[in-house]
Amino acid sequence: MKREIIGFILTAAITAVSVNASASDAIPDHCGTSMAGIEIGTQPINSSVLKYSEIFQRAGDQYGVDPNLLAAICMQESAGQNLSFRSDGSEYPAWGIMQIEYTLEKSFAQFGLRTTGAAWTLQDRLNEEKSIMFAASLISDSLIKYDCDYLKMIQAYNFSSAVLDKIIEANGSNWINALPYAASYAEGWQNNTYGDAHYIQHVLRYYHNNMPYRGAKVRINETLTRFEDQYPLIIDDYTFIPVRGVFEKLGAQVLWDGGARTVTLTRNGTQISLTLGSDTARVNSQSCPLGASARLINGRTMIPLRFISEELGFAVEWNSDTRTAVIYG
Repeated sequence: MKREIIGFILTAAITAVSVNASASDAIPDHCGTSMAGIEIGTQPINSSVLKYSEIFQRAGDQYGVDPNLLAAICMQESAGQNLSFRSDGSEYPAWGIMQIEYTLEKSFAQFGLRTTGAAWTLQDRLNEEKSIMFAASLISDSLIKYDCDYLKMIQAYNFSSAVLDKIIEANGSNWINALPYAASYAEGWQNNTYGDAHYIQHVLRYYHNNMPYRGAKVRINETLTRFEDQYPLIIDDYTFIPVRGVFEKLGAQVLWDGGARTVTLTRNGTQISLTLGSDTARVNSQSCPLGASARLINGRTMIPLRFISEELGFAVEWNSDTRTAVIYG
């Protein structure tokens, strides 16, 4: 079940990001905990995981996640295996190529209901398309929670956010070194160990720049923005970005005319209209050229941002290191 979401394009010069085995900036938009001392990209991705590259790419594009990291997590989780086992040794359907425990059954069902109109079952976890999309969505939400700190996101995937947050609260910037003692932070946990204390290192060993990462992030007055189901994308030196998740938060009125395929924004007496396929915009009664025409991506309408932002009185800055547009209003 798709919804039409209005979007915008931000012009930006894009510099290709290369990955090497020890680069501290190996994850392009990572900002947060230092990666010093963590080996990156030292082992190949298993072919049983890489065969889903097209799905990783689409899921990463839609949810603003590096598809290479998504594949690395899948590699660490299950190496492409499709079944897991209960404590009595009997099999149950795992989460596609992700060995995620059945405790996510309810959220998996709800995700299916929200995105397709049908609640997904445990059996649906064997569907690679569904499982990887769910993974990307979970990772995307976690990246927002931890403000693009990929190391915290990766470990939250292993421990759960509840346990990780307790570890961070107790140990501050030294939280990584406290991971071997995570069992003491897990309420009601009776065992001496909890999760994988070296999960971050294990995931990043499988991180390779095999797939193009087209994602970008948006901050509104420094606050990282969450998008419901289509994140910004960098394509041909333009960053395409959903408008309703941005400009309505900044106080602009956004209207979509499906018949005319036109979006209209209004703020402080300025009205701007843009039509799909057109390389011009109407600012009040004046026709103005655009750098790129409006288009559809993943069934969503995407239209130009920097031009619109400045016409509506917003300042925009582009950070190429973190692939982030910062909009001030």
